[in-house]
Amino acid sequence: MHLQSVFDYLSPYAYLANTRLPGLDHPVEYMPIDILAVMKQVGNQPSPACPPKLKYSGIDAARWAALYQVPFAPNGGLFQAMRAGRFDGALLVRAAVAAQQAGVFETFHPALFAAVWAGNDDLTSSDTRGAFLRTLKIDSDIWHLADTPAVREQLAANNELAVQKGVFGVPTFFCNDEMYFGNDRLDFVRAALQQAKGVHA
Repeated sequence: MHLQSVFDYLSPYAYLANTRLPGLDHPVEYMPIDILAVMKQVGNQPSPACPPKLKYSGIDAARWAALYQVPFAPNGGLFQAMRAGRFDGALLVRAAVAAQQAGVFETFHPALFAAVWAGNDDLTSSDTRGAFLRTLKIDSDIWHLADTPAVREQLAANNELAVQKGVFGVPTFFCNDEMYFGNDRLDFVRAALQQAKGVHA
């Protein structure tokens, strides 16, 4: 069975789900998308557009993190920079595409999720983003590659494919063609994988 994870680093639930994927013991294809662009295209509203929802999602995500026993500390400086218009959040998923193309995604991906949702790495300047790569011992200039036409075109293609497949939020998972939305649907994903392997839960 083919398992695909559709994600954006801006979602705390995508971060939480990502911490659980290794426990599925199944190969995962990761597809980064610009979730704000996709939501706009399909007519969905992001949590920041609804203050009560935003407040609750922070509380709820912290509960899930406690259940999973993983750290949860949103990067305040990064989100403040985004709210002030000083940082384009789409750079993060473009960097994921760049990391895939450069062959360093396996190292880059969990570290970036942790930097956004469980750390205080400064990602708001080119110098500090470079320092982040150095701590990971990544030689490729992922942040520069993230602004190249090849990466932008691939992300746009990912966005379009996500829309065609019915994605309206992240994290979204596909077990072959079967779609599951949300961190809280991982048990269904696990069951589908076990059924495909002939294993009874």
